[in-house]
Amino acid sequence: MEGQVDTTFTTEQRDLFASGLVAEIGVNAYAVWHAIKFFADFKTGESFPGMRAVGDKLGISAQTVLRAIRALEAARLVRVVKPHSKRRGQTYIARERLAVRLGSRLVCTIVLDYVPNTLRQRLAAIEQALEGPGSDPGVFSDVEIIPGPGFAWDRSSGVLRGQVAARDLPPDSFAASDEYHEQLGRQLMLKSGPNMVRKAVRK
Repeated sequence: MEGQVDTTFTTEQRDLFASGLVAEIGVNAYAVWHAIKFFADFKTGESFPGMRAVGDKLGISAQTVLRAIRALEAARLVRVVKPHSKRRGQTYIARERLAVRLGSRLVCTIVLDYVPNTLRQRLAAIEQALEGPGSDPGVFSDVEIIPGPGFAWDRSSGVLRGQVAARDLPPDSFAASDEYHEQLGRQLMLKSGPNMVRKAVRK
């Protein structure tokens, strides 16, 4: 007896659930999104199953698949790169969405194509770029940036502009800020009047 196990898998960002996007697009669209990823070419990400083929995989009608595709396009989770022809259905590329937040504030959403061959490296490069300076400046050149409320993306300079209220910052930011200012205050007091520090400590 000979057995086989298919150990291949597709990636999925947790943010689809955390942001409420799955509930917004509905379960049919979510399933169709996965089916498009299932048919995706490993090197290009291009996927060209007919709507009937997708429906057969999911047990839903071609009309339901069509409605799901429209919902996915509106949510920027799929883009159509070639129209259908006599030989094949429309060519799609599934997309991943990553929400960037500062505390409770949505700063922006990064949308990138699902290309299995390069996805992990691209996600790692984006994560590194978000963590600080010294990263590849071209990392955002082939992604779509959807600014959060109150922000604007300047593609020419690669800068996201906007303001964040102090109440929207994470609590850790305040702690770090308080510690920094306390340290700075002590240094200033030591320079201007060492006796003031001693008196403050005695009290």
